Parts: sequence; C-alpha cells; structure tokens
Amino acid sequence: LTCDVVERLQTRAGLVLDQAAAARVRALMPALKERAKTLVELADAAAFLVQALPLPMEPKAAALLTADARLMLRALADRLSTTEFVAPALDAALRHFAETTGRKLGQVAQPLRAALTGRVASPGIDVTLAALGRNEALARIRSAAG
Repeated sequence: LTCDVVERLQTRAGLVLDQAAAARVRALMPALKERAKTLVELADAAAFLVQALPLPMEPKAAALLTADARLMLRALADRLSTTEFVAPALDAALRHFAETTGRKLGQVAQPLRAALTGRVASPGIDVTLAALGRNEALARIRSAAG
C-alpha cells in the first residue's frame, strides 16, 4: 500500500520523493490509513510529508499562524530540539510546554499542525512529529514561525 501511495504521489502529484520522504510516508502510513477510505484520499493525506518548504497552506491553517502563534512556535522549536523524537516523548514534551506556558494543548497543537502540514487536520501531532523526524519537523516549524 505504501508503494502505491508513493507511486501516486510521484506520478499524479508530480512530487519528487527521495529516500527520506518515502521513509516519512512509511512511518505515518498506519495513522494515515485510519482516516482514508480510498487510495486517492490516502495519497492526498500523505502529500504534506513530501512537500518542500515553504509548505503550501490551506487558508484555515494559515489563519492559525498569528503573530502570537509564531512566537510560541519559535519557543516550542527550541524545546523540541532537545526532545527524543518518538511519539510518547513528543506527547509529553508538548503537554509540558502547554502547561508551563499557560496554554491548553489545543492552543499549541493546532498552530503546530499548521506549521508541520499546512493543514488543520492530520494524524495525531505526536506521531506526525515522529514521522517527520527532528530535522524536517524543526525546519517546518521554523519556516512557519518566520
């Protein structure tokens, strides 16, 4: 199934997938499959994993990246740079960051999701971060934060 999605992204969407991009698709495939009903939906859902910076933003996602959200993302990137990039550690780090900055988790996760995916919906933010990997995730966060 992953091979089918990778092929569809390359041929239909015209995206170039290197080994790292294909690995990101493989890593997030179990979570992506939960939401998609067809191969087309699955490929559409996976496209953000292979898109180059700057990410194209859905209007609703762009609206989440307010000046305050960008400041928060800069601080969050610093915090995540020292976090182990596995879902449980990332989940704990996000919760701790939200708590210590006086925010609810959604106030952290929604702008973060927009920064990582260019969308307002994705699999869990912890598994999305883990699938992207430290370097790609931090590059996306910093790009969105400006």
